[in-house]
Amino acid sequence: MMKSKAWLPYVVPMAIYSAFLLVQTNANLLWVYPAKVIAVAVALIYFRKEYEELRPGFSLLAVIVGLVAIAIWIGIDPYYPKHGSGAVFDPTILSSLAQRNMFLTFRVLGAVIVVPVMEELFWRAFLIRWLVKEDFKSVPVGTFTGLSFVVTVALFGAEHNEWLAGLVCGALYNWLYYKRKDVFSCVIAHAVSNAALAAWVLSRGDWKFW
Repeated sequence: MMKSKAWLPYVVPMAIYSAFLLVQTNANLLWVYPAKVIAVAVALIYFRKEYEELRPGFSLLAVIVGLVAIAIWIGIDPYYPKHGSGAVFDPTILSSLAQRNMFLTFRVLGAVIVVPVMEELFWRAFLIRWLVKEDFKSVPVGTFTGLSFVVTVALFGAEHNEWLAGLVCGALYNWLYYKRKDVFSCVIAHAVSNAALAAWVLSRGDWKFW
């Protein structure tokens, strides 16, 4: 891919996800969410050869960071005001068991697999390096600057209704990125966080987190 277009594989999946969010409502969530997951997954697969930063591996530290992040996310939830919060979508109200299971399957797969890859490619593989240098591919993974740290954490928090929890998680994922100098560790941490949150939501019916 041309150097001037190197950002496309990192931005396009996030742009697709964001576009779906603009039209997503509780009334259409049953079909919009699966469509969103499929569209983003297709984009990630299409651009897969461009993601040389994603070197698969296991990190126990990433698992711990992911669990700590979501424990904080849930723990602080009652103690600060949210933005953009509205009616909660409860899939158990769906009369069709097939529709309910279909939605929950896509919800979990999206949260645990698609979103962590998409977001970490955007935040930790692209933006955090682009803020260091426009030719972000020339910036070694794990390079620290105060500006890149603050901006990515702030924007990561701003994109979530639970903005304070988002700030904390963004800071933890950034710390892991600097510590491990590895984007895939951030994907693992993010996936663990989302998997733990999914387990919490499904076991307790605490749908506000979804």
